[in-house]
Amino acid sequence: MSFIVAVTCMLLLWPRLVQAGEIRDVQTLAPLVGKVIQSVVGITASTETAAASRSGNSGPELPSDPRPATKDVYGAGVIIKAESGLIVTSNHVVSGAKTLSVRLSDGRQLDARFVAADERYDLAMLRISASGLTAARIGRSVDAEPGDFVLAAGGSLKSTPSVSFGIVSALHRSRPGSPCRDLIQTDALLDRGSAGGPLFNLRGEVIGIVAASTGETESERAFAIPSDAIDRLYIRMN
Repeated sequence: MSFIVAVTCMLLLWPRLVQAGEIRDVQTLAPLVGKVIQSVVGITASTETAAASRSGNSGPELPSDPRPATKDVYGAGVIIKAESGLIVTSNHVVSGAKTLSVRLSDGRQLDARFVAADERYDLAMLRISASGLTAARIGRSVDAEPGDFVLAAGGSLKSTPSVSFGIVSALHRSRPGSPCRDLIQTDALLDRGSAGGPLFNLRGEVIGIVAASTGETESERAFAIPSDAIDRLYIRMN
C-alpha cells in the first residue's frame, strides 16, 4: 500500500518537477519583445531589370527608353554590432542589389552597403552608419532543442516589425531553394518580408536567421539558418 501512495504522490508532484507552474505564471512576453525588437530592421533591396520591349503592333512607334526598370525585394535583418553598424540578413534578399535601404525600429531610414556573404549558408552582412543602435546578443544554436520556445521577428521597409511565438519543431532540416541543409524548423508563422529576420530564444538571444522567403504567400512556417554560422561572415570580412 505504501508503494501505491508513493507513486500517487510522484504523479501529483510531476508537473512541478517539469516547472509547469513557471510556464503558467508567464502572462506576457511584451517586455522581452520590447527589448529584442529594437535590434530588428526592415530591408529593401532594389535591383535593376531590363525594360520591357514595345511590341511593333501596339501602335505608332515610340522612342525607346533605355532606362532599366527597378524591382524591390523586401526582407528583414538584425543588428549584431551597434558601434560598427553591422547587420546580418539572408543573402538571397540582398544578392545582386543595386541599392540597399534599412529601416530601424525607431522609424529612421538609412542607406546600407553590402559587406560580405556566405552563399553556403545564405547569409549576408550589411553596414549602416548611425548612432543610438541596439544590437542583439548572438546565442548558441547548437544548444537549441525541439520544444524550446522561440520568437520570430521580421517586417519590411513599408511596415513596423512583427513578432510571432512558437517552438523549435525540428533540427537539421532542409527546404527547397535554401542551400543550407542544417536549418532550424519552427512552427512560428511569418509575415511577408520576414526573410533575413532573427529567431530569438526566450533569453533574447539570436539562435537563427530566417531563411524562408514569404514574398509569394501570406504566411508560412519558418526555417532558420543556425546562428553559429554567423561567425563565418566575420572571417569573410577580412
